[in-house]
Amino acid sequence: MPDVLCHQKLCQARGTGEQVYMFKYTARAGEEKAFDTMVQQIAHGFYNMQTGITDIRVCHPREGEAAFCITFTGKNDMEKFKTGPALDARRRLATVCEPVEESFVSGCLMPDAHTLCTLIDRLKQVITAKTCVEHDVEGVRAEICKWYPRREEWEKFIIWDEDNTKYTRNLMYSDEFMDVILMCWPAGCHSTIHDHDESSCWAFCLEGEVTEVQYHMPTFDRSFIEPEAKQGAVGRCTSLKRKKTSVLMPGDCAYVSNCLGLHQVCNKTDKPAFTVHVYAPGLRRCKVFAELGDVSILSLARPLMTSKNGVKSDLWTTNTNPDGIIDVGAWNSYQSGRAG
Repeated sequence: MPDVLCHQKLCQARGTGEQVYMFKYTARAGEEKAFDTMVQQIAHGFYNMQTGITDIRVCHPREGEAAFCITFTGKNDMEKFKTGPALDARRRLATVCEPVEESFVSGCLMPDAHTLCTLIDRLKQVITAKTCVEHDVEGVRAEICKWYPRREEWEKFIIWDEDNTKYTRNLMYSDEFMDVILMCWPAGCHSTIHDHDESSCWAFCLEGEVTEVQYHMPTFDRSFIEPEAKQGAVGRCTSLKRKKTSVLMPGDCAYVSNCLGLHQVCNKTDKPAFTVHVYAPGLRRCKVFAELGDVSILSLARPLMTSKNGVKSDLWTTNTNPDGIIDVGAWNSYQSGRAG
């Protein structure tokens, strides 16, 4: 698949590959009744053709007019039809019909594909639950994968970090049930390893290539009591074990939640990449992890937005970490306190 999905034609990117052939004929004056009888016979033959054909429609708007719309499994089947049955029909109609077809067109069958606006409207209908365990994961993924992303729809949301080393989180839409975020990944950057609290996360690749690494959920020590933990609270857990690694290309959609484990997203290429993430509900806190030998440390953090609706946030600075920061100093103080 090409690096940039929107450089493909809609029908190539989202279609089935079916080909459509449409043509129309009009009877000569005084030949309407003979024309209609002949069209009825031809239509009967077309309707009973099966091999290589997925759909046949014949429109008879008025006496002496007929339009045909026939869908084929592929271009080769369409071309055979045009030089076979369609040519035979044309020859038969020539005795009662105008000498030239009034219209003719053929091409790929256009699929049902979302624009960004219709995608968000549809997600508002299907995402109404407050926790990941209640979501129709595959149903939402199917809607996201129906999106044919045109760059002019989403490029207005692109905001880069000033030093161009960190990925950015740019809010495109938000309500009580979800956030839709454009993430911009400079070459060589990566997120921290993190969880998603009670949220579902669907990640859809727009341009470029990103690598997602999923980890099994570790076991936390008893001192890290999540309901009482505040932002910046630090604890430890067992070592992180990789579960799977996936490379997301344009058009691919991954899913993760705490039911599946943790994940990290990386741009391992030398080119920028863009992904859209749907968090349901919006991610207001998460645990971020750092590996330290046979154990790992974690911190409770609040992910920040780089921008909202294309306007950069005042809270975003060159020192901002999009995932939140593990406070190593707090960890050391905590460990010293325990030792004492």
